[in-house]
Amino acid sequence: MLKAIILNYFITLSFLVILASLYRYSKYFDSKLKHFPILIMYVFLTELLGLIINLDPEKNPFFTNLYSKYNFLIYNIYDILFFGYFFYLYWHYSNSKKLIFIGSLIYFFSFIINLLFTNIIIYPLIFSYTIGGIVLILSASMLLKENIKKSLFKKSILFWISLGLIIFHIGFIPINILYTLRSIELNFFLSKIHLALVVLMYGCFIYGFIQMKGKLKD
Repeated sequence: MLKAIILNYFITLSFLVILASLYRYSKYFDSKLKHFPILIMYVFLTELLGLIINLDPEKNPFFTNLYSKYNFLIYNIYDILFFGYFFYLYWHYSNSKKLIFIGSLIYFFSFIINLLFTNIIIYPLIFSYTIGGIVLILSASMLLKENIKKSLFKKSILFWISLGLIIFHIGFIPINILYTLRSIELNFFLSKIHLALVVLMYGCFIYGFIQMKGKLKD
């Protein structure tokens, strides 16, 4: 199991993002981005627990027997925390606060609706994730549009985080929907694209932290 964990790209890359974010923490510790390392640590632990359950269902800390092989619960909880964090971040830094607030409300209502009609233990919340991904893409795009002409914006960590999130979610939203078809051949192909998207997103995060200049201001 230890070898499988070490060789898992999702876990390795998220750990590298943690290191990069801590390396430049002094440049944004007093900004609204200060909780980003905690979020990525949460992502890291979620991926780690999800992999452990997948490899050995008996180690599922939440369920035994019939439900022990399912790890969807931890990812469904992860979704609302992940989207909630970035919605708040973009609401704070963007001039389009009203639109982002409305988009956030639409996502949270879709999460509740999806929750009412889905067994979150054995199924992912595809509907609300799709809504959340679209709102996140739009929020990140609005921030880029508002600041792209600023000379130093491409040196800002917000630029690279936004770029990474847009790339990942544009690609992963349709992949996530196709995953529900549960075709072994299709899922094998989709997993390769999924991995490439994760590499691109985390690569943007890591590069953004390494090359960022100056302190991030609120």
